[in-house]
Amino acid sequence: MRSVASLEHPLAASLTNRNHAVDQKLVSTIVGQSIFGWEHRNPKPALDEQGNFVGTDLDLLSFMVPMAARRAVIEIPHYRSRRANVSNPNERHVGSSRFGVITGLVSNDKVNSFSVQILDNSIVATDPVTERQTVGKPRNFMLVDIDGEWHEGWEQIIWDPTRAENAFLSEKALWTGNSVQFSYAVHPNRWQSVFGAPYMLLKILVARLDDEARFYRAEVKRLQALGYRFPVYQSEVINYFGKSGGKKGRNFATRPSAAPKSRQLRIETLEAILDLPTFRGEYTPVEQSPEGLAFAYKRQRFLTWKLKPQAQFVIRADELAYLKYGEGRIATWMGDLTWGSFRAYRGRIVWGRLQLTPEVALRMRLRAVTQTVAA
Repeated sequence: MRSVASLEHPLAASLTNRNHAVDQKLVSTIVGQSIFGWEHRNPKPALDEQGNFVGTDLDLLSFMVPMAARRAVIEIPHYRSRRANVSNPNERHVGSSRFGVITGLVSNDKVNSFSVQILDNSIVATDPVTERQTVGKPRNFMLVDIDGEWHEGWEQIIWDPTRAENAFLSEKALWTGNSVQFSYAVHPNRWQSVFGAPYMLLKILVARLDDEARFYRAEVKRLQALGYRFPVYQSEVINYFGKSGGKKGRNFATRPSAAPKSRQLRIETLEAILDLPTFRGEYTPVEQSPEGLAFAYKRQRFLTWKLKPQAQFVIRADELAYLKYGEGRIATWMGDLTWGSFRAYRGRIVWGRLQLTPEVALRMRLRAVTQTVAA
């Protein structure tokens, strides 16, 4: 942890140098530093010695991460959305259950909610122009609510375990009949992770991804101001980006038959910031051409929507564990470090701050946020 906080760790040094490229391999290496899975875990059995159900302390998110990695097919028999649904007249839902291959795990960067993303094969979509029908649309299904508690809109997930999963669940006596009942979304002991090197590396990684994405978004604006437009073959990119001045493709807008009923909910969440010195080096400006414009646009999307969520999921799980089970505590390996109070010059917000090095500090605070949920 000291080597990461001092930015002497090879991965930390690479991330804080803009001349070093960030790609999927590097992100996977850093995410892999965090222990998130069931392998090598030793959870307590579901039943005590007298055969009474006590529940296992294996947490759901740790079990879901390897399932997402192997792209398991799951079924959610009944689901009620936490958010206000907007119906699409070109789609219909068949049956009562939701099922499909897991395409990812999603966390919210402002509140403590976690969702599983699947290619939902219960949805039949009809192209409004060609009338061609297809099966399957990506959908997020919330497992952990915005307040960090279980989302009450689901009760079970059905899946076919692999031989390895079945062996683990049987060896650790986690089965209750043909089910595994989870008591925790994240393990209580995970609160200590916010003081570990893997968490610090992930925070540095997200800061780097945000920094680089800002650069490429500025490049897009710079080239557009010079009069460059997306290539015609980039029509899909143009549609996503909106005002580009390029050739427009089809844009199918949908409108619900009635406005979904919603309400405002105010909740308390944890905000954590790792203060870092300014990154070294400079990014290379893109080529001044339509191809350069398209590259800058795709690069910032790749950084923001492909790489960042992978790191953010683990970060938010660590922070949820700290909020629920470790608030105000400090891991023993931090030595004599203690939380101090911090308020920026002319600022109103008072943070708890842990000064790791003269240039690097971890700041935390409880923050009230307003969320729109289904009525």
